[in-house]
Amino acid sequence: MSRRVAILAVFGALLTAGSARAAVDPALMSHLAPRHLLAEVGKPVPPKPVFDSGFTVEASHGYEIKVFTFGSAVILEAMHRDHRHLAAAVYLARGVATPQRLQATFGNLGKVSMRFRPPRKGSGRNSVCRFGERLTKRRGTYVGSFVFRGEGGYVAVHLHRAKGKIVTPAGRCPRRHLTHAQVEKLLEGLFEPVSGLLADSREGVTTTTLFAIARKRGSAFLAAHEETHGRLAIIRLVIVKGRKGFRANEAATAVDLSPPAPFHGTGRYHAEPDGTTTWIGPLSVNFPGAPRFPLTGPSFETFIEIPF
Repeated sequence: MSRRVAILAVFGALLTAGSARAAVDPALMSHLAPRHLLAEVGKPVPPKPVFDSGFTVEASHGYEIKVFTFGSAVILEAMHRDHRHLAAAVYLARGVATPQRLQATFGNLGKVSMRFRPPRKGSGRNSVCRFGERLTKRRGTYVGSFVFRGEGGYVAVHLHRAKGKIVTPAGRCPRRHLTHAQVEKLLEGLFEPVSGLLADSREGVTTTTLFAIARKRGSAFLAAHEETHGRLAIIRLVIVKGRKGFRANEAATAVDLSPPAPFHGTGRYHAEPDGTTTWIGPLSVNFPGAPRFPLTGPSFETFIEIPF
């Protein structure tokens, strides 16, 4: 259930944000990682990391690559986003994850071996407040070797230096409180009629999830896939917003989903009088590294919610 809660939390942020870029902060991607996958790629995994270190670089085909730590796992995140959608692939590997050093192998896709160097002049330190917690940021340069080529060549990067940072907790700071108008707006959103569809398929530790919500302001769609390859765990994610794409009848017995790109095709849900349901159609999505990934079929368990 923790995986679904994490997905719903990020999806809720998408619905309230003004764009896909604002909807999902890259730091939230680590919280999408299912606990069982984190346990496989690195032990022990604390409920909250005591530090966050890593670097972010621009790569080929408009992708942004971030390499960072979570517990004792090294995470590589390849993200492509614009005002309409966000697509990402997250690779979790067992390795050396310390504030000063990042080292891991991502199967046959690449590897990273980088050490942190502070700036030659100044401390490179500054302090920020986030959600009532004070954080100290130490900026510097990671030096070493980083090579990665995504499945099918959807992204590639090869470098020896990258600007990065180490973030550590430094106590508490004043928490900002919501205004009365902001509270009213949040309550309005909670009680707004919402139609939704959740389709979930699980085979061992491999899971595929499709989640769609339709509101007055439009529809939003999330597709996620989790898989493991030995000591490498991979999570792929697509989030997109659109004005249309969700059609349901009042009897809550039929739903058609036609999300915008990078989705393709239509998925059709139908409930029979005897209680059996079907989820069929040529609906697929272009995940980073896994194009035209199917999102329908008999392996999916489907749930729908239609307001009165």
